[in-house]
Amino acid sequence: RVRDATAFVHTQDHAETDLLDSLDYAAHEGGFAAAADLLGAAPALYHSDTSVPESPKTQTLAEEVRRIVRGRAANPKWIRGMTRHGYRGAAEITRCLDPLVGFAVTVPERFDRQFDLLFDATLGDADIDRFLCEANPAAREAMAAGFAGAIERGLWQPRRNTVTVTLAEARP
Repeated sequence: RVRDATAFVHTQDHAETDLLDSLDYAAHEGGFAAAADLLGAAPALYHSDTSVPESPKTQTLAEEVRRIVRGRAANPKWIRGMTRHGYRGAAEITRCLDPLVGFAVTVPERFDRQFDLLFDATLGDADIDRFLCEANPAAREAMAAGFAGAIERGLWQPRRNTVTVTLAEARP
């Protein structure tokens, strides 16, 4: 069935979460894409938001990932709001990266620009980086390792050479 599929649609029926809240979305949607690829298939991937039943919204999985990165994960207003929550806020900021990596590993689209945006809004921003270091050093270290790992695995080609220098300095 996976080999013969021409499309995959994942429906999300609640507005409280998004694709970068959990690795589950990458495991489910991206996992299907990876399985199809192994079988020689390339079905279209869609994400459908039915949290407002009278106004469902469906777009490609890649478009939804891009929307969430811009709208929340790399949004300075959201990040500043998380800084009011100290340790837990730092954890919330950093937990967006693992699902982005999960999608980069499993779907055919590239997310270089989304990695750039997330890096610039977090470790690339001196104030946010300082907040992460002070509020939750383990989360900050994990984020630095996650960005570095994405580069090492060829999942992210940063647009600026300074990113690799910053990450090299950030690693223990």
